[in-house]
Amino acid sequence: MKISHNSSLKELNTFKVDCITKTHIVVENNNDFKDKEFLKYTNDTNPLFLGGGSNVLFTKNLTQPVVQIKTKGKEVKKENDKFMIIKIEAGENWDDFVKWSIEHNLIGLQNLAYIPGTVGATPIQNVGAYGVETKDFLVEVSVINIKDGTEITLTNKECKFGYRDSIFKHELKDSYIVKNITLNLEKYNGHIDDKYLQYAGIKEMADNQNLSLNSLYKIIADIRKSKLPSIEKYGTCGSTFKNPQLPIDEYERLKEQFPDLPMYSTEIENIVKIPAAYILEKLGWKNKRVGDVGTWIYHPLIVTNYGNATGAEILSFIKDMQTDFKSKTNLDLETEINIV
Repeated sequence: MKISHNSSLKELNTFKVDCITKTHIVVENNNDFKDKEFLKYTNDTNPLFLGGGSNVLFTKNLTQPVVQIKTKGKEVKKENDKFMIIKIEAGENWDDFVKWSIEHNLIGLQNLAYIPGTVGATPIQNVGAYGVETKDFLVEVSVINIKDGTEITLTNKECKFGYRDSIFKHELKDSYIVKNITLNLEKYNGHIDDKYLQYAGIKEMADNQNLSLNSLYKIIADIRKSKLPSIEKYGTCGSTFKNPQLPIDEYERLKEQFPDLPMYSTEIENIVKIPAAYILEKLGWKNKRVGDVGTWIYHPLIVTNYGNATGAEILSFIKDMQTDFKSKTNLDLETEINIV
């Protein structure tokens, strides 16, 4: 465990905004969670836990401790010719693990290619893309009580997964931190199910080549790269907003205003999901700039720091987008990111 004070977090968040934290704690070993020094900080105040910093917007300097999780490790719990059950520590880089799964002939995670952040963040957000979500593969999550260092394990059902949502955003928020996750991944048998190819652009590109797990990963990574700013050059957390879910009759009302508005089914009867980006583009938010803050050239869901914007300036821009969206649609535009 490493502890520093009055530390800048600019290099630890992908929005690239400067923020000073009073106390910065780096956890590199799971035993650190039971360390008296660690518990002293977490008992006094509610710490902010940080993985890859790819889903957080800092809007002010912080007096609360910031705990960065850097634990590493993978352990195969069970394996046969059809599947592998594997436990992964929270500090592992997510995209590195996705590539590891492909190297080990495991199918499923390739649709979650090129998503920044750490393994520990995936169940919190129920990370998803291109028809796949964390919950589809998750067996259980081990979490640590930040007040006393005790550990409990939650099943998939107990995590209460929803669209970009879980128990970790509600009942367990600020009281437990993800230690590791366990996934059940199928062995690749040479066949890629259509459920992995259903989104626009994927099947078209897949039909033009001999498809494999590696080539499908590359297709999805290339699609994401074409839509996203380079995180080496610009500050961004990717998609800033959730896609609204609404009753089918409300969707029909919106179609009167936006005749070509797409919709997607959900697991909830009579509830559909609509692409917020479609409406935002119609409202003129694509490639819109205010100073150093704006939406990305190719995608209005992606709020971007083009230079030296502060967190407060980015938040103001986000709120303007939400206000406009609400006034034009009577729908709330919820953020995916954690605003601090």
